[in-house]
Amino acid sequence: MGRFTTAMKDKKWRALNYIDLQAGPGKNRFSPSGDVMLGSPLLALTTRFAFDSLFLIEMGAQEFGALKARVGSSDLKVRAQLYNEDCNVAVNRIVNVISQVDGKFISGKWPSLNLAFLDPEGLEIQWQTVEKLAGLSRMDLIINFSTSGITRNAGLAANTEEDTSVDRFFGTRDWRSVYEDARDGGSTVVRRTLIDFYLGRLHDMGYVETKREEKEFKNQRNVQIYTMIFASKNDLGVKFWNGAVQEVRQPPLL
Repeated sequence: MGRFTTAMKDKKWRALNYIDLQAGPGKNRFSPSGDVMLGSPLLALTTRFAFDSLFLIEMGAQEFGALKARVGSSDLKVRAQLYNEDCNVAVNRIVNVISQVDGKFISGKWPSLNLAFLDPEGLEIQWQTVEKLAGLSRMDLIINFSTSGITRNAGLAANTEEDTSVDRFFGTRDWRSVYEDARDGGSTVVRRTLIDFYLGRLHDMGYVETKREEKEFKNQRNVQIYTMIFASKNDLGVKFWNGAVQEVRQPPLL
């Protein structure tokens, strides 16, 4: 976030926007140390060079109350718009707000530059939501790909005729045949294959795709629980990401 706003602050963008689809309460407590650290929305709110607008979504009532109070104590609170609802619904209004700003002719100004963080606990964020964000001309995505959520649900989902959360997550049923082809190779092959399938879907929308843009996180049993994916339509965005994560270490997880 800091690299994003620092590098882009003097460019001709009409706005630098941050979108957090599942913002949480704003702070996180890590185990077993008990350390409390800023969550993604407060990190975005405290960058050295500020975002022009922040769109923060949190559906949980208790978490939203905490988020609202913490954002409300910031000098930049007027720049933040909070939504207490399903991110798959709120995204429509957010995209409309940004599109209206970009739709106005402003001499010498480029369209807005946007950074979105997609951080589901499981498979809550539907592919149609990703498509709506990607429909904006300048949209970088940081995606928490829930590998454990996928592998936990894929087997049952692949064997039912009903529409499932996995189908909505990928936005197609084509993942089922990909899964069937990979399942005999074991969990590691399934995980890698489905991540590649998701990356391919992003690539079809114009996003740069290289494996260097991923960072894996595992639990104490050395099981991969999620993969952080960065997607940009510009190689410069990928350069920022690679520099930012070069020395990142995961927090301790139970």
